[in-house]
Amino acid sequence: MHLRSRLLMQSCFITMMAGAGVTLPATFANAQAPVPLFLKQEAEQDATSQPEGTSGNQQGNSSGQTAPGAAGSNTQTETFPTDPDAVQTVTLQAVDAESVGTLGRESGGLGVDMWNGTSRETAARLMTDMPATPATHAARDLARRLLLSIAAVPNDHKEISLLETRAAKLINMGELDAAIDLVRAAPQGTRSSMLAQAEVNALMITGKLDDACAAIDGYGNSFDDLFWLKAAVMCALHANDRTSASFSTDLVREMEGETDKTFFGLVAAIRNGSSPAADILANLRPLDIALLEIAKQGIPTSQLATDNATAILGIVNASATTPDVRLEAARKAEKTGLIETEQLREIFGSAPFDDTAISNALDDAPDSVPARQYAKLYQAASRNDVPAARAEILASLYETALLGGDFGLAARLTSELLSDIPVNGDFSWFALDALKASIAADNMERASGWLQVAKNSANAGNDIESRLILLYPVLALAGLEDTGTPITEKTDDNVTVNLPDDGTTTPVSYGLGGVITLTPPAITNAPMSEAQAKHRARMTEWQEMDAARGDRIQAQRDAELIFSLFDGFDIEVPVALWDALLTAPYLDDRQTVSTAVSHHLETAAMNMQRAKTVALAIQAQQVASTPNGDPKDLTDAVAALNHIGLNREARRLAVEILMARSQ
Repeated sequence: MHLRSRLLMQSCFITMMAGAGVTLPATFANAQAPVPLFLKQEAEQDATSQPEGTSGNQQGNSSGQTAPGAAGSNTQTETFPTDPDAVQTVTLQAVDAESVGTLGRESGGLGVDMWNGTSRETAARLMTDMPATPATHAARDLARRLLLSIAAVPNDHKEISLLETRAAKLINMGELDAAIDLVRAAPQGTRSSMLAQAEVNALMITGKLDDACAAIDGYGNSFDDLFWLKAAVMCALHANDRTSASFSTDLVREMEGETDKTFFGLVAAIRNGSSPAADILANLRPLDIALLEIAKQGIPTSQLATDNATAILGIVNASATTPDVRLEAARKAEKTGLIETEQLREIFGSAPFDDTAISNALDDAPDSVPARQYAKLYQAASRNDVPAARAEILASLYETALLGGDFGLAARLTSELLSDIPVNGDFSWFALDALKASIAADNMERASGWLQVAKNSANAGNDIESRLILLYPVLALAGLEDTGTPITEKTDDNVTVNLPDDGTTTPVSYGLGGVITLTPPAITNAPMSEAQAKHRARMTEWQEMDAARGDRIQAQRDAELIFSLFDGFDIEVPVALWDALLTAPYLDDRQTVSTAVSHHLETAAMNMQRAKTVALAIQAQQVASTPNGDPKDLTDAVAALNHIGLNREARRLAVEILMARSQ
C-alpha cells in the first residue's frame, strides 16, 4: 500500500474518532514544541499570510530576524493560530537564540511549529544526516528552507545546539551566504565558538578574506579554540605581517606540534614563495582554501572529481583558477546546487572568447570541454537579439547539453533568454525544445504557451505528435494536461480522496462469505469524461512507444517510476497498464531507503510534523540519483509532501526527477 493511501486511511480514522468524542492516543497527537514569545507574531501571521497549497517558494530576506524583546521569566499558556487550518495551544517562554532564522512562513519558512512532536536530538540528527548534494534542486530548496526557517526548538537535550547544527549543514551544502546570514541573525553575544567559526569559514571559502579577517577581529579574544589561532596566522599573512604570522605559528606548534601538515605546509609555501606539496591538499578545509588564495596557488583540479563542496566552491572563487577549470567547476557547482544560476551566468558570460568564435559558434566543431561549449553558445545567444537566430542557438545548446546530461542546467541558464522569444506559430519548429526547457526551469506559464504552439503545429508531416506522447507523463505531472481523474476532495488535514473510475475493473473485498462486489452507483455508473478518456488513451500510447525501445528492462523501470509517481498525485493509471508490468521475475535488486525511514516518513506526515517530513522526504528522494532506485520511495516522498501541504514542491520534485531520467 502506498504512503498516500495509508495516510488517507489513518486521517479518516483520526477524523472519525475525534468526531465521536474519543480521546486519541499520544502517538496521534501533534506534540507541541514550546514557542518563544517573539515568535507569537510570526505564528499569528501564519494563519493569514499563506493559504493552503501556497508553496512559499520565495527567496527569504538576507538580513535575518532576531527577537525584538524578551519575555518574562514566568511562562504562560496562550492560544493562537500557528496553522491556517487549526488553532493550537502553545507554551510561551523566554526568547531562545536557537529559534532565529531568515525565513518566516510568508517568505518560504516551514512555520514556527515545524518541529512539533520531534525531539531536539532527533532534529539535530535529521539535519546533520541530510545529503550535502540532494538528488534534485527541488529537494535542495526544501533543505535550505528547513535550515533557515524561524522556528521554536524542542525543549529537551538543551546541550545540543540546533543553531550550530543548521549553520554547519549549510556550510556542508555550500550554502555559504545563507550560513553567514543565519549566524548573523543571532545576537553576537549568544554565538558560540562553533557558530562564529561557521561564519568565518563561509567567508574564507568565498574568497572574502578581508571580511573574514574583520569577523575574526570582531570576535576578539572571545574564544580560545586552536581554530582562532590558525585563523590569526591566515589574517597576518593576508596583511603581509610576517612577524605576527611567525609568532602565532609558533604558538600553534607549541600547542599541538606539527600534526596539521596541511596548515604548516601552506604557511611554509607562502613564506618561501613555493608551491605546496600535492600530498597535503587531499582534504581541503576553508582555512586551507584561504591560505592557497594568499599563496596565489590554484586548488588541484582533481578536487572536481570529489564531493567536497568546500574545494569545488574554492575552485570557482579562487583568483588563481584558470578560465576553463573555472567553467567546469561552475558547471558542476550549479548542477549540484552549490551556486545559484545567476553566478553561473556571470561566469559563463565572462569566459574569454573572441568575436570570431562567438560568430561561428554554430558552425565550428564542439569544444572538447563541455562547459566551454555551453558558455560559448550562451554568449552567442546573449549577443544575438534576433529571435529566430537566438532560438537556433538555444536549440543547439539544449541538444548539446542533453547529450552531456546537463539539460536542466542549460534550461536554468537560458531561462531569461528564452523569455524574449515570441510564443507563436512562427517558432513551431522550436516549440518542443522551448516547452521542455520551460518545464525544466520551472516556468509552467511559459510552458503552457509552448505546449499549445506544439499541439497546433502537429501534423502528419512532422514528429511533434509522437514526441508529445513520449513527454506526456511529464506534462501530466507538471499539471499541463487535464488527466480527467475523478477526485473527491476532503478538507480534513489537507487529505485528498481519489476514487478512480475504471470501467474494466470492479473493486472487491474478500470476507468470510466469499467475494463481496462493491458497486457504488455514483462511481460505477459515472460517465467517462472526455479528459479521462484522452488521458487513458495517451497513457496507452505512451506505454506502447516506450516498450518499443530495445531495452525492455529500462522500459519497465520507466513505467514503474511514472506509474508510482502518478499514484503519489492521485493521477489514474489504467489497470491494464499496471497488469502489463506484472511479469516474472517478481524479485528485483533495488536500492531503497531503510524501513525506519519509510515508517517515520509516514508517521511524521500523518501528524503534520513538517520539518521531520521534509528531512525524511529528502532522504527518500535520493533514490532518484541511482539507476535502480525503488520508485516506491519517490511515491512516498511526494505523497508525504502533498499531505503536509507542500503540493507545488512535491510536483516540482517529481517533474525534475522525470526530466532528469529522460536524459
